[in-house]
Amino acid sequence: MNVEKRKELYSLHSLLGFLAMGKTGGNPPVSAVLTDLNGNVIEKAHTQEYGGNHAERELFSLLQKQHSLNQIIPKESPLSETNEADTSQKNTNSGVFLSDFILSVSLEPCTHFGKTPPCRDLVLESKPKELLIGWKDPNPLVMSGDWESYQEKGITVRLDPMLANTSIPYLQGFIKRMQTGLPWVWIKSATSKEGNYADSSLKKERVSSVEIDLYLQILRAKFDAVACGPNTIFIDEPSLHFRITEEMIRLAGLPKRETELIPFFEAATNLFTSLTKWARDTTLLHQLEEGKYQPYRVFVLDPKRLPSENFFSKQMELNDRYGEKKCIFFVIVDTINVEAEIFDLPFEIRNQMETLSLHPIFPIGKNDGDLFLKTLGKFGINSLLCEAGSFFPNFLNENLSDEDCILEIRNFEKSIPHGIPFVYQNEHILSEFKIGSNSVFIRKPKRST
Repeated sequence: MNVEKRKELYSLHSLLGFLAMGKTGGNPPVSAVLTDLNGNVIEKAHTQEYGGNHAERELFSLLQKQHSLNQIIPKESPLSETNEADTSQKNTNSGVFLSDFILSVSLEPCTHFGKTPPCRDLVLESKPKELLIGWKDPNPLVMSGDWESYQEKGITVRLDPMLANTSIPYLQGFIKRMQTGLPWVWIKSATSKEGNYADSSLKKERVSSVEIDLYLQILRAKFDAVACGPNTIFIDEPSLHFRITEEMIRLAGLPKRETELIPFFEAATNLFTSLTKWARDTTLLHQLEEGKYQPYRVFVLDPKRLPSENFFSKQMELNDRYGEKKCIFFVIVDTINVEAEIFDLPFEIRNQMETLSLHPIFPIGKNDGDLFLKTLGKFGINSLLCEAGSFFPNFLNENLSDEDCILEIRNFEKSIPHGIPFVYQNEHILSEFKIGSNSVFIRKPKRST
């Protein structure tokens, strides 16, 4: 496989991982590509929505459905129509015999029975000449690195560093949750040219410009959960769902990366780079599968400043629209005494919260950021996007890791001269992008710099 074909392979893995991320639930968003020895793409797939096929199983399913048993059909591009090309391959009972082909997967094939059988069995049956793997699977249920069974079948197994780098922005959340029990956290804030996220009165006010809306909505679709804190809930009554409008598409600005050098395994910068690369081309696909990309909507409420009926009506409408209860409620309490604190909430408010969620209302202290993240991790949430003013920077500051990300969208055409500064505005900028009048700064959490 020559250099150009390798570049095409990694680009295809990036696209597949990008499309998978945000709709696989607790499963990792894995990409899988089958090529011939020259690098021509035979078939491609990614992990389906939670409970559906893993990437490898989806790939082999597509291979059998779309190709006759004595033909392999190469693809000239990731999104092109198929073109038939005869080969001399033979068949096995399980599908096409792949002795002259290369299977590349972003994450090691699973070895355990879950909602589907082990993907390793499919690979062993099909016998590709080579298996390229981006990352070993950190899931303790997987016998990671146990590759003798592949070698016994004559399958060469190799870890591919470039495939790992390509895949890290999509797998970072799963890897972190498997290793720590916590989701990958992004704290996001829109700021004025002065670095303020709101004026001193905290009135509801748009800060970022419309050119970036499409990108921020598709970014939201990439996360398993989106959270907001008490002030935002009380003032803005946000919906937090993923949506794309025709106006967003029409007004979307052209992105430009301002910083050139990126640390090799820097997941956050690579994810935003993928967003700038793939968002516009995949807008229609995201619109068609809007329901599958809906994140959990996580609300941290202050019992002294509860939202209005309008807030709960919006959340009920969203649950009805997508046919799934995706709200999770936390209530800040002075003590972790459920009976004294949670049940002191007005009955109608408590009843609406319980109706909107499949989970109980979680009491949480003002310094319980770790408990907050662990609770979400237990639900299989790999990635969390926090819509921030001042709450999450304070609430989660001691619980953030080096992998986590601070995302600031600074609009240099918006002025809030006497506002409230975003606490991370002066931290080191790891990477910068430009979209319209907005500069997008990716920073590391203050405590890790």
